[in-house]
Amino acid sequence: MKKLVSLLLVCLLALSACALAESDHYPVTISSYNYAKEPVEVTFDHRPEKVVCTNQTQTEMLLYLGLDDVIAGMAYLDGTVREDLLPQYEALAEAGKELTVKGYPSKEVVLALEPDFIFGWRSAFAEDSLGDIAEWNERGTGTMILRCSNNTADVRDLDAVLADFADIGAIFDIEDVTDAYIADARAMIDEINAKVATLEKPLTAIIVEPYDGSFYCWGSDTLTGALVVSAGAEYALPEGGDLSVEDIVNLNPDVIIVDYMDEEGVSAEENMANAIATIMDEAALAEVGAVANGKVMAVNLTDVYGGGIRMVPSVRAMFDFMYGE
Repeated sequence: MKKLVSLLLVCLLALSACALAESDHYPVTISSYNYAKEPVEVTFDHRPEKVVCTNQTQTEMLLYLGLDDVIAGMAYLDGTVREDLLPQYEALAEAGKELTVKGYPSKEVVLALEPDFIFGWRSAFAEDSLGDIAEWNERGTGTMILRCSNNTADVRDLDAVLADFADIGAIFDIEDVTDAYIADARAMIDEINAKVATLEKPLTAIIVEPYDGSFYCWGSDTLTGALVVSAGAEYALPEGGDLSVEDIVNLNPDVIIVDYMDEEGVSAEENMANAIATIMDEAALAEVGAVANGKVMAVNLTDVYGGGIRMVPSVRAMFDFMYGE
């Protein structure tokens, strides 16, 4: 009997310790946004258990962090799921968790899942999609919008991306994992800055998106442009904007990075080659430094837009392209 009482006491103490640990961490309050880009505070009183990810970026982020078990629904693929995460994604899809492949799921579909957390782009919370986050929060459904999705936050750069990781770490009580990720990212940036500081002058660069014979240049106040700066470049057109071929000639950047979206039925290699060809095959650009020296790089837009796990590797890839031997 004494042994039984002792065992019960041990179990009770263990349960009490778990409950105390839970109460010590929660509630957690993060600063996020609504559709109007206004800051809002969202409080989580427990670790989310039924999460809807409105976009591929959010799904990949949770899969990368080992949070497969909490995903109740996932939607809107912009392209191919990252290869190392594809088995996890396919397992969830086979379990019926793939709500849509293109476009957002209806509000009714999401309501039926009874999520306690919706993780998404700002555009997912438009009136004709999932609606106002205040309504979801009042239902007890936490929400989080990635800071750089749809240019939501005032400052959109790698620090903003890492702040998203910190929020997810707090929400799911996995700060040891996300803190390590953030520390590694900051160490990489420190390494890049140290190497660039030894140069007589950093390379000038722009990142552009071809359309209808012209080009859109991302400004350095967008995440896409800011990542190029994080990679060690001097941005040739901080204000961004539409560019003609003649404009690019006048800018004469040392490096041109071209973004593209996956084209259905076309291999990744072909997509990259086609993007590079929009610059390299333009006869009027032959004397531009980037073209003359073969410094034209293609990146998938998914790798440099919005945030998530693809941003840090993209910074490293751009740095290696610009300054690698």
